[in-house]
Amino acid sequence: MKYLLVPLLIVGMFFSFSAALVAMLFFTKTIETPQQLIQFVTGSKDSTDVFDEFRLKEDRLSELFALADTYKTRYEIQSKESSALVESLATESTRLLTLQDELAKKQQRLEALDDQQVQDQRSQSLDELATFYAKIKPASAAEILQQNTELSDTTVAALMRKLPAQQLGKIMSNMAPDFAAKITKLMQDLAR
Repeated sequence: MKYLLVPLLIVGMFFSFSAALVAMLFFTKTIETPQQLIQFVTGSKDSTDVFDEFRLKEDRLSELFALADTYKTRYEIQSKESSALVESLATESTRLLTLQDELAKKQQRLEALDDQQVQDQRSQSLDELATFYAKIKPASAAEILQQNTELSDTTVAALMRKLPAQQLGKIMSNMAPDFAAKITKLMQDLAR
């Protein structure tokens, strides 16, 4: 019987040490699942890759250098792309400013043409009105011009300047003195 106790003691110690080892592996979170334990025991998992902290510092340093080189390469590529974009932006900005200047010049020309057309149309309208007022009786013309709220005093003065001198005098003599004085002053201002 004593010979039987020794192997049982050895087997019992083996199981207790194994159980303690498994408990320590789970406690230190080296192994987290029973599947990982099976892989560890069967050797399908690399048992030397336990923790990142236990890796040699030289291994980590070489990884950091490789990572730094990768980032440096990326930075250089992005820096070149950024420089190209900045140059492109500067070129397009210059082109845009040139186009804006051209547009402003064209707009000024159009406004000048529009102003000239408006002046021509106004002059033509005044000529037609002057022809009309030259044919009607001076008393009626004076009354219409004084009571017309749609024509400004400046427009009335411009119209009067287009009338023949004889018709102008007759219409002015039929106007109220203060209105005639105001129109005369405006006619003098327009003559300048």
